[in-house]
Amino acid sequence: MRREALRLTICVAAASVLAVFALASIAQAHTDGLDDVRAATAAFHSVPNAKAAGYGDPGLPCFDSPSTSQGMGFHLVNGALLNDGGALDRLHPEALVYEMHSGTLKLVAVEYIVKMTDAATAPHFLGQQMMPNKALGLWTLHAWIWRANPQSLFAAYNTRVSLCPKS
Repeated sequence: MRREALRLTICVAAASVLAVFALASIAQAHTDGLDDVRAATAAFHSVPNAKAAGYGDPGLPCFDSPSTSQGMGFHLVNGALLNDGGALDRLHPEALVYEMHSGTLKLVAVEYIVKMTDAATAPHFLGQQMMPNKALGLWTLHAWIWRANPQSLFAAYNTRVSLCPKS
């Protein structure tokens, strides 16, 4: 009987410790200060909702880096926000980034974009320096708010995002 009680006590204690670690992990995942951005973009998990809000296919290819096994994905861009003279609003990202998963687009990140003609030097946003995309003439900043990125919340590519589908 004592052995049974001891085993039960140990199991309850172990389960409690695991629960504390699980809750700490969940809490840590959302300490990046971007919960308001998640709330503002949650409806865009639905591509039709994103399109209804003005996000569309700008004709860009899927972006990835096969040599480093990092994906970025497909972009839906809101042209009205992009043509806003370089004004950035954390709750209204210029682009939504999707990964192709089992034939369906899954929202993985948001991207803030400023045309290089609107800012001669790299702007700072969300405490980060934006990265140049000289080929497109843009300053960009990704925020991987819907798919964790082991490199950084703001890295350009993500090892947890699939490479682009082969055409």
